[in-house]
Amino acid sequence: MSTYTLYVMSNSPYSDKIRMFLRLKRLPFVEVRENMRNRESVLRARTGKTMVPVVITPEDGAMNDSTLITRALEKRHAKPALRPTEPGRRGLDAVLEEYADEWVVRAMLASRWYHEADAEQNRILIAADMTCGAPDIDLTAAKTMLPQGIVSTLPPMGATPDSLTFLVDDLRGLLRDLDAIFARHRFLGGAEPSVADLAFYGQLNQVRRDPTGSRLVGNSELPNLARWFGDVEKRADEQPPVSTADAPPDADALAPLVRRVAGTYLRFAVANARALEEEPKGTLEVTLEGGVAFRAARAGYNRKCLQSLLVELEAALAAGGRLAGAAADGPILAELAGLGPLLDPFPAVAKAAREAPH
Repeated sequence: MSTYTLYVMSNSPYSDKIRMFLRLKRLPFVEVRENMRNRESVLRARTGKTMVPVVITPEDGAMNDSTLITRALEKRHAKPALRPTEPGRRGLDAVLEEYADEWVVRAMLASRWYHEADAEQNRILIAADMTCGAPDIDLTAAKTMLPQGIVSTLPPMGATPDSLTFLVDDLRGLLRDLDAIFARHRFLGGAEPSVADLAFYGQLNQVRRDPTGSRLVGNSELPNLARWFGDVEKRADEQPPVSTADAPPDADALAPLVRRVAGTYLRFAVANARALEEEPKGTLEVTLEGGVAFRAARAGYNRKCLQSLLVELEAALAAGGRLAGAAADGPILAELAGLGPLLDPFPAVAKAAREAPH
């Protein structure tokens, strides 16, 4: 089989996600760290951006954006399947992937860059990556310049020193939700990991590498989460998992996690889409579940992500009429109902949202 090339950074959650995806797909690949040379000569030249991961196909095509990479490679290499085959579960998998990629990342970044020990560790990691293979680049300059660019992107995302406590507490709640699911289920995908598992793995694997984050993810009260990490990695190594529970979690098992997803990320995404209809720029303030006021910049990127997710949900609901069942579907559909006329291009979603209990 021909070989792929994967460009990564050491502290990129999306790099971890795609690396694990390629390993579980049993696709041969060569891994290259982004540095100050190839970020311009390869990444920007091939994709117009310097963000990783970037996958170069055996035919010399270039792909970026971890979600688009997984969808493209799933079509190219159908087996082993890393997205559920049942339409409803496939739609739910897309919701969970989107939440991990676009919401959990805010807690990961806030914890990483607003705790000094974590920030210093990552300044060193970035400098090491950027100067590896580029010996003419000054290490001190790389350690200072590039992290400043990353930190400047956090406040528009709503990841600020003021929101740090909320985001970390929300992360703790997520870890408890996942641990409860993994007490009775091997993976979110059931017998084998799904892309949603890998999206969570990417974010949480980065969290557990940081001094502060390691104490959160490594909490001894979360033994099932630790087992899940190990089983994802065992499957990537083609080893048998520890857990013998191979059925996918049902709607009741998923309900606490889904309520968290709906009351945070989906509520934000819906409010953002509606706000952009009124004014393309400015600050968005949305009251999340529990009465928490969350502030971020209005973001066209997040509207684009929501549109892509709605396409997935439309296909899922048109084919099967549900995602995982009422306990899991209700919170998602109730939040999406807030889009009102913006749901008109998605008739199956609009119908399900109207009929969902609010």
